[in-house]
Amino acid sequence: MPMSWAPGKRPVFVGAGSTMVRRYMPRSHSANAKDAATAAIADAGLKIEDIDGIFIWADPNWGPSAVGDPKVWLDVAHVMQVMPWKNIKFWLQPEAVAAGSCSGIQSAALALGAGACNYALVIRTGHHPAGVRYRQISSNRAAGNAAFTQPYGHGVGGSGQAVSYQAYLSKYGAKRESMWGYVGTAHDNAQLNPNAVWKGREITQDDYLNARLIAYPMNIFDNDMPCDGVHAVVMTTEDRAKNTPHPGGYMSGMAAINWELRSTGAAETLENLEDMGKRMADNMYASSGFSAKDVDVKHVYDGFSPMVWMWLEAFGFAPKGEAHRWAQPETIGLKGTDPLNMSGGNLGNGRVHGFTHVLECAQQMMGTAGPRQLEKVTVGTVETGPFGNGSCFLVTKE
Repeated sequence: MPMSWAPGKRPVFVGAGSTMVRRYMPRSHSANAKDAATAAIADAGLKIEDIDGIFIWADPNWGPSAVGDPKVWLDVAHVMQVMPWKNIKFWLQPEAVAAGSCSGIQSAALALGAGACNYALVIRTGHHPAGVRYRQISSNRAAGNAAFTQPYGHGVGGSGQAVSYQAYLSKYGAKRESMWGYVGTAHDNAQLNPNAVWKGREITQDDYLNARLIAYPMNIFDNDMPCDGVHAVVMTTEDRAKNTPHPGGYMSGMAAINWELRSTGAAETLENLEDMGKRMADNMYASSGFSAKDVDVKHVYDGFSPMVWMWLEAFGFAPKGEAHRWAQPETIGLKGTDPLNMSGGNLGNGRVHGFTHVLECAQQMMGTAGPRQLEKVTVGTVETGPFGNGSCFLVTKE
């Protein structure tokens, strides 16, 4: 049964803001958070004192860190200090990785619909300290299921996904060279995104095909670049949104991964990953009353390129086993029949844990995406999170 809201209480995007996304940016989290939040609030036509809800996923997810370490975490406590808030009525900081960058949106929507707050800021940071390897394994222990993966170098990230990627290539007769269709498109889209880390740094097909391998068949361009930067959006309810400049993107459905179906927690089979992804997508569609054929603003997580093919199939955008043929520029490019990840996604914009997708979806639905703005904008989806570990939501223009 589709989810419903009280009259006038449908949650909707009303503002978006971002800092530049850069490698080793010489600015503090505080400065970036203040800039992104200030931009989003101004874009919504609001004042700082109007914001009464804050939602955030704080885990930097870059490697060795301590919970709450102010050098790498941008949590609610930190955000509370960077702006002169007047009356924060409700805040929430989900830590479940499955919820990822969609968790703040889902939480804010539910809080707004229930009346816990009136204007919600949802914010997310990307950060990667100099001198630390991306997803570096620092522990000398491999407890539980990690004993079957970590000793072989398969921690969180691309190394583990290389296994299911090889299985996909074998099962569906795909070629790793076909992945350039998505990677090249992501980098092309980034050239129209003024904040993207890859803007002005174009790569060619030869660059991609000859790039250094990280974990076969994945090379360095199949892995997103860990960056510094902050994205933020503002949400409110339909009745209040009438007084803002450009509301768009009304919350109509949401879902999270079917966690109970995980078998090992790490080295899932290709078939199990496909099943979990499809079930999550089906649950989102069921909660919204829409289907894949209705969606024209498509965002799927691309922290590592193999995710794209699998999520496209899970959400019914591409036929099963055909995403490697389907996800080519003539289809997924900005001028294609089914544009995908218009901002450049993680691979083009830089790694902000999928919030780039959230930001772009909000801007597309509000009509503020500038040179990336699509002509047809009626139903949008966002999925964030890796294989077997993600979440999603669906919004409508009106």
